[in-house]
Amino acid sequence: MECFSVQCVPPCTACCLSPGSLPSCSVNGAEGGTAMFITNLIPPAQPFIIISWTVGGANIITSTSDDSIGPGYGDRITLNKTTGSLELRNLTLADSGGYRVAITTATAETINGSTELVVYENISDANIKGPPNHLFADWSSANLTCEAAGNITTIQWTKEGQPLSAGGNILFSEENRKVSISPVKRHDSGEYVCKLTNPASSATASYRMIVNYGPESMTILGRHIAEVESFTLIYCSVQSVPPATFTWLFNGQQTGVHEAGYIIRSVSYNNSGDYRCDARNDLTGNVISVDHSLSVKDKTPPPLSPEVAAGIAVAVMLVVVAVALVYETNVIGYANKSFFVWL
Repeated sequence: MECFSVQCVPPCTACCLSPGSLPSCSVNGAEGGTAMFITNLIPPAQPFIIISWTVGGANIITSTSDDSIGPGYGDRITLNKTTGSLELRNLTLADSGGYRVAITTATAETINGSTELVVYENISDANIKGPPNHLFADWSSANLTCEAAGNITTIQWTKEGQPLSAGGNILFSEENRKVSISPVKRHDSGEYVCKLTNPASSATASYRMIVNYGPESMTILGRHIAEVESFTLIYCSVQSVPPATFTWLFNGQQTGVHEAGYIIRSVSYNNSGDYRCDARNDLTGNVISVDHSLSVKDKTPPPLSPEVAAGIAVAVMLVVVAVALVYETNVIGYANKSFFVWL
């Protein structure tokens, strides 16, 4: 027996109906969208005698030699008279209901089918309501609530593009509308997205959560020994949200430097001493400090070029030869002279 199907596009489920039967089968549509009730009938050699579509017993269209169209459907339907398929446009919530088609062929055979159309209100105005105050690591709690207008059947959460699941400090409400995080941790910072869906539409909303902490894990990077006239950078590294503000002290005195890096463009002996970096988080109110010592030494002479080194070597050799000659003349010659006199 040939199968008779009725479908809805988009999106929807399809049902396959056997001729002469009236099984229950539902399809879905979006408010303002279009439903396509498509049969799988092959266009016959002779036209159908009657095609009748009804919803809840009320006439949508009855097509014979003339078309009888029900009120409110004149500009919203298109009937394919070769297959019996029906297009219904500008869907409203009132279009939900049981649809039935009855087709009489040229051989007086009757084909019946039915389906249930459910029109869903489009999801709109999606938004995530977050905590009104600043969040502090290991102390604050946060509630994220996903809100929207329309029919909502499912809500899914992600964080930084990855599925968010319950566990540890994260709890979900029964319908997934709310995520509770208590207490918040540093790693809870990031972008949260909720996706709301129904069988016919979907919407998303995002919220960037910032967890404040620090300053902490502070270190000073830089040399402890610098040469006169050299360039020196002492850098204060710290983890903090929001970024920390800095104050540099030299031998206990304010320097007026408030950047992470303390720059000495040309080192002098006056730069020898003790440096301290104070880092402050203006939101948490926390301050931490690290000390750093710097000693200044004489400038190392530049290395000799090969030419100069060779010249010095030659000069040294000449001096050695000259000394040897003088020694030979003054010492050996004197000895020889004495020898001849003694003889």
